[in-house]
Amino acid sequence: MINYTLKQLYSFEAVVRLGSFTKASKELNITQPAVYMQIQQLKQNINSEIINVNGKKVSTTFIGKKLYKTSLDVIHLLEQASSEIEHALNPETGHLQIAVATTANSFVSRLLSNFKLQYPKMSFHLEVTNRKTLLEKIENKEADLIIMGEPPKDIDLPAHAFMENPLIAIVHPDHRLLSKANNTINDLKKETLITREQGSGTRMTIERFTGLNFNSNIEINSNEAIIEAVQAGLGIGFVSEHTVKLELKNNIIKKLEVNKFPIVRHWHVVHHSSRKLSAIAKDFRQFIIDENNH
Repeated sequence: MINYTLKQLYSFEAVVRLGSFTKASKELNITQPAVYMQIQQLKQNINSEIINVNGKKVSTTFIGKKLYKTSLDVIHLLEQASSEIEHALNPETGHLQIAVATTANSFVSRLLSNFKLQYPKMSFHLEVTNRKTLLEKIENKEADLIIMGEPPKDIDLPAHAFMENPLIAIVHPDHRLLSKANNTINDLKKETLITREQGSGTRMTIERFTGLNFNSNIEINSNEAIIEAVQAGLGIGFVSEHTVKLELKNNIIKKLEVNKFPIVRHWHVVHHSSRKLSAIAKDFRQFIIDENNH
């Protein structure tokens, strides 16, 4: 029978997630030799190598990868139990781990602010990132709730669509196509198109619905940078209308009317089916749904 302690699992999970003994020791608030000792004891208990260290780079072995997933499950169950007990003793408390798509950050911060008015003692960690990282977090069950565009179809995910997400084309206020009526996709093909990186949900949606081929050499991995590029006159950008309300209102950029636009998607709140939601996570998910139904 394989034996391991919670200290060993916490140390192992932190080292793998952070990729460093030093960073793990700082997060766990123990010395680096203590972290190393926990990993060595865990390796001896399992009787197998669990990590590879190449210079400053830390990676898992085949056994280590399986152990890492187990560590995540165990730590999650413990933290969930602690959260539920704390929530039962004081319903206003609890901690949320939330990951959201970069384009969703414009309204998620407002939702969290309003939610915290009802639960002033709750805390949360919000990570704003791209679709690729969101999918990794879903697979590794590293967040309570994830807010994203189109959920992946190859993972069992409880998902709820709660708000429309219109994708629009934006241009500099002096762009020549603003004076042209009935712009088409063919008109766009003649222009410099600024888009998100490969794998972006926004990019995949536009390509699928319009047939546009983003063959310009301008790829940008944040919506803020796309807006700035359009302001500088570099070309036509594609963003969620939620992210540019202020810029449109102040005429810093203009919405370009184009056939087939806006492309209306939906925002979804999702979580991994095997990750049981804490009481505060259930409350926040329902809050999101109720807010947008109203």
